[in-house]
Amino acid sequence: MTSLVKRCLLAALLTAASVTAVRAEPMMARFRGTVARAEPDRIEIRRPSGSALALQMDPKTRIYAVNESDLRAIKPESYVSVLGAAGSEPHRATAVTLYSPSERGFEAGSQPWDTAQGATLTAGWVADLRRGSPLTLAVSYAGGQSAFEVPSNTPVTQFSPGEKALLQPGAAVTIFARSDADGALTAGTIAVGRQGAVPGL
Repeated sequence: MTSLVKRCLLAALLTAASVTAVRAEPMMARFRGTVARAEPDRIEIRRPSGSALALQMDPKTRIYAVNESDLRAIKPESYVSVLGAAGSEPHRATAVTLYSPSERGFEAGSQPWDTAQGATLTAGWVADLRRGSPLTLAVSYAGGQSAFEVPSNTPVTQFSPGEKALLQPGAAVTIFARSDADGALTAGTIAVGRQGAVPGL
């Protein structure tokens, strides 16, 4: 076998391996709705469209409790995430989530979000806070900082560790899921609202 043929075969094998690796990587997605029913290894939700969606849960699935809070709970150096509407800074906040100490670092940074066209989720430390109408704050994260105006009627929630017992019918959830190569959906993170709270994610 000539060296040219060997090189061609090696290139083909490497390409095939690369394609296989890419296809094997799980796809990530977020789903929102309310709990229809939950079992030890499975959850079914009712989506806003009315359709049902079932996802697997495994030992790595993390459950977080989401409780209602208010603007007064936002303090300098709090770790928060802010859903921001499209537009220039200061962005208008549509939801603010505060995190317990153990969850600081969750989704750190600023990234496009799928709640509305042009929406972003920015998570980091409150670097500047000015109370007024509206409240203004700056969120600092590695590599940047973003400014927001927070109207007085903006939903504010508190995010902390939870358990599967919270997955009661009717509870609002946001699920971070991965889709395996065979198309099966597995919940990696589930944020579940308590006492009527809706996750701001």
